[in-house]
Amino acid sequence: MMMGFISGQAEGLAYIIRNFNITYFIDLKVMSFFSFIVEAEIRWDIFLLGLLFILFISLGSYGLGMNIRDTRKKELEKLVKERTKELEKTNEELKQRNSELDRFVYSASHDLSSPLKSILGLINVAKLEKPDAQQLLYLNMMEKSVDKLESFIEEVIQYSRNARLPIKHEELEFKPFVKEIIHSYQYLPNYDKIQIEVEDSTGLPLYTDRLRLKIILNNLISNAIKFHRVTGNQQAEIRIKRMIADEYYIIVVTDNGSGIQPEYLDKIFDMFFRGTEGAPGSGLGLYILKEIVTKLDGKIEVVSKVGEGSVFTVSIPSSK
Repeated sequence: MMMGFISGQAEGLAYIIRNFNITYFIDLKVMSFFSFIVEAEIRWDIFLLGLLFILFISLGSYGLGMNIRDTRKKELEKLVKERTKELEKTNEELKQRNSELDRFVYSASHDLSSPLKSILGLINVAKLEKPDAQQLLYLNMMEKSVDKLESFIEEVIQYSRNARLPIKHEELEFKPFVKEIIHSYQYLPNYDKIQIEVEDSTGLPLYTDRLRLKIILNNLISNAIKFHRVTGNQQAEIRIKRMIADEYYIIVVTDNGSGIQPEYLDKIFDMFFRGTEGAPGSGLGLYILKEIVTKLDGKIEVVSKVGEGSVFTVSIPSSK
């Protein structure tokens, strides 16, 4: 009779376990064990002992797993902290090196610019001494080389400024600002033969970084003048136009100059790129221009056709 009672209790327990799917500590093998108990009518005390043993093993395995997981978690956290510390140290060292490099470039550029101006002054004095044709040729060649080197130094300074100085928004009037830049190029060859127009359909002030916008326009306007064709019956023209669209300032510089060959359009913004060996400049101007536009979260696009001219479109966000 006792065995019948035990058998009934075991069957009831097995039924509950099967129906409620208690498998957190007990797997399918345990279910088989219960079935074995019922069918074989094993003693109740042995059954309880076996059950306790299984629960003990399950809890022990669970506790061991948790302990291993916690240990691994602590090891990973320690490793992450060490790597983070190393990265922070490396970043600080890199910032310091970049800052030192920027200061060196800026200082060296100014130190080089000063003697070059002195050389230009001496060349001009020598020209006043009424040199013969051969001497004048040499002096002009020297002057051209010094001008080229001085232009390169100015570009290096511009690049350093863009990397070093924070963005500073100012209010400015577009037309007077552009005309002041144009006036600085009045001594370039063929300047007086080029018709330059400035348009501003908005009539509103412009809020942006004055220094960086000046560098952008300097590069675009000087290139448009240098690469212009002043021969033939066609009037050489440059148009600088400003618009506003979708909270962006749109500045378009159009010329009817020599244009850019199609295979060079994807390369003109690369550092030191020049279409030909005889091309004026160092190949840094348009590279710096794109770096500055990127710094301002803007974009630049170019459309050009050989023999017809080029259109450069600069889009920079409005700060107001």
